[in-house]
Amino acid sequence: MILNIYDKKEVIKTYEAEQYDLMFGTVEDLMTIFDVDSLKTGSDVELIKLVSNSLPKCMNIIKPLLKDIFEGLSDDELRQVKLVEVAVIIVDVIKYALEQISTGFGSKK
Repeated sequence: MILNIYDKKEVIKTYEAEQYDLMFGTVEDLMTIFDVDSLKTGSDVELIKLVSNSLPKCMNIIKPLLKDIFEGLSDDELRQVKLVEVAVIIVDVIKYALEQISTGFGSKK
């Protein structure tokens, strides 16, 4: 995942995260915010619409999540991130969470 920090239209810094271990509490928070049961296909377009409709009212959960994913990210830098890029990252996290949940049910102890 990539998160760009902007100064007007110019990228001044880029954060990258190769891998992120989702904690149960994070998944619980995301599932509470985003009504994944309303998804019909789980397509990227459908997920982006779901996230964009809910994103403004859940910044108190999204900010710490982004700061956890991208080590060193500051509150000031978060103010210089494009909303569409945040939405794409959240979609990726939701997809990953759903994938982990579904593969977890198929595994044996």
